[in-house]
Amino acid sequence: MNSNILAEKIFKKFSYFEGNQHIASEYALKCVLQLINDFNVKSVLEVGIGIGCIADSILEYSQEIEYTATESNEFCLESIKNNVNHIERVFFFDNLSQVPENKMFDFIIIDGSDSSLFKIKKMCKSNTVIFIEGGRSLQTNELKKIFPKILHAEMISDYKNPSYGPFSNKVWCGGGQLLFPFPSMKMKIYYLALKINTYFKRKKRK
Repeated sequence: MNSNILAEKIFKKFSYFEGNQHIASEYALKCVLQLINDFNVKSVLEVGIGIGCIADSILEYSQEIEYTATESNEFCLESIKNNVNHIERVFFFDNLSQVPENKMFDFIIIDGSDSSLFKIKKMCKSNTVIFIEGGRSLQTNELKKIFPKILHAEMISDYKNPSYGPFSNKVWCGGGQLLFPFPSMKMKIYYLALKINTYFKRKKRK
């Protein structure tokens, strides 16, 4: 299935679940799947799996991805048992401190808070991509301190929230923050293209 169509399908599905006010936006799901495809991701760490919207999208998109997630909220942990297909493929930990430090990931998604965020430094490969869902300036700024050479670009939409979701359709559909801790040449080119794309989207928003 086309990644954008899948993202729309999963977003609609989660829009009817209890706790939907905290799910990732439709555009954020599209960004996540795009990055998985563009950077050939095989292993994912999601910090704060919540009720499972992002995880369900990724697990449906690829059968090959190894998925690790953190979550300590009892409501979320109970909800994802019914919300997420292929939940048996997810390795769970309460927080980052419990994730083995020798475990490394291609793609790290930050979708919640964690007081041990600094621990992801040892979990990054030379080609790791990080995506922070939504704004989350605190996490973004913390990562900039952890990784001195990090490149950061916003991923924003040029359309408003769909009417079938839990968010106001008068507001621009949210995206996220893309970060490259150890930017390769491919990542630098990707970053520049994204900055240009974002510039024109902001002009369109006006």
